[in-house]
Amino acid sequence: MGERSDRRRWLAGWLGILLILASPAHGQELNPLEPVLDQEIAALDLEALTSFLARLDGETQELLPRWDLKGWVQGGMKLDLGQLLKKCAAFLGREVVLNLHLLGRLILLAVIGGVLSHFQQAWAGESIGGLVENIIYLILMGLAVQSFTTTLRLAYTALERVNDFVMAILPSIFTLLAAAGGVTLTTVCHPVVWGGTGIVISIIKNLVLPLILLAGMIGLVSRLAKGFTVSKLAEVSRQGSILLLTFLVTIFLAVVSLQGVTVATVDGLGLQTAKFVTGNLVPLVGGVVADSLELAAGCSLLIKNALGAFAALGVIFLCIYPALKILVVAFIYRLAAVFVQPLGQERLAESLQEIGKTVMVIFAAITVVSLMFFFCLTILVGLGNMTAVMR
Repeated sequence: MGERSDRRRWLAGWLGILLILASPAHGQELNPLEPVLDQEIAALDLEALTSFLARLDGETQELLPRWDLKGWVQGGMKLDLGQLLKKCAAFLGREVVLNLHLLGRLILLAVIGGVLSHFQQAWAGESIGGLVENIIYLILMGLAVQSFTTTLRLAYTALERVNDFVMAILPSIFTLLAAAGGVTLTTVCHPVVWGGTGIVISIIKNLVLPLILLAGMIGLVSRLAKGFTVSKLAEVSRQGSILLLTFLVTIFLAVVSLQGVTVATVDGLGLQTAKFVTGNLVPLVGGVVADSLELAAGCSLLIKNALGAFAALGVIFLCIYPALKILVVAFIYRLAAVFVQPLGQERLAESLQEIGKTVMVIFAAITVVSLMFFFCLTILVGLGNMTAVMR
């Protein structure tokens, strides 16, 4: 009789649970993941990240998705690509209009130089015409120095913002990675990513960008006086900066990938072992504890994926506007060289082409750095998922 009553109570209990789950009123309210998600999100230290996002300018904040970590976990991150492209196109057009005065000044200098060179025979021979041409070239060099200063300031600002953003979000990503079972992965990759980020940013700011600036200035100086040409040195300096940047990015991503892949399998097997031991050796509540461990790891994985996706997109969005401003400056100089060459100012056209090439290399450096951090964060998210797959 006792066994029958126990079976009846057991069946009645499961029948009640099934009726509750089948009820539409309770089915919407009951979500076993929601309390775990709330607890894990509340336990994260996101103060540095939210403070950084609050300090951003309004234009960049409009590009970034609205901060809703729990909503991203449950429903995915909503991005309006059409609206994003419209904002970038509007910003690009506005920057082109704002820089048209620079194009006008360059063309005006070329016109003045062309007119004076045609009238130099009516003056005292070639000496006055050559003097005026050199004066115009010196004015162009002043404009070039101003443009280099502006673009380098934009590049430094973009690098600092990306570095601050990555440093603010990495602790939360590694915390969630460890909670999802990637303890060894976190231990190995944390110092590599943390230290490698600082080293790469420091070398780019203190060596790569100055090399690019040096290449541009040498290229202009080599055209200042006839018979004194150091254009090959400028080309070597420019190629050296590109090779150094490529080397840094390749080594950084290779080290992160290799270190992560080698330990992801270990983490997956380790968590599976811990679950097996807990479920089989702990009496009475071992199965419940093992399932709770698996549930907590799964929720941490979901939060980590959402936060990692926001981090990867945030790196790109933080660099969009500075990169577009630098691209517009390079386009203006290239366009000015196209307009100036038919006026007979070959040296001026070559100098404008040199300035545009140098500014374009700065744009390429910012783009490569943003892609480096994008792939780094994507690799970290993928390695955490690999740990879950092995589990």
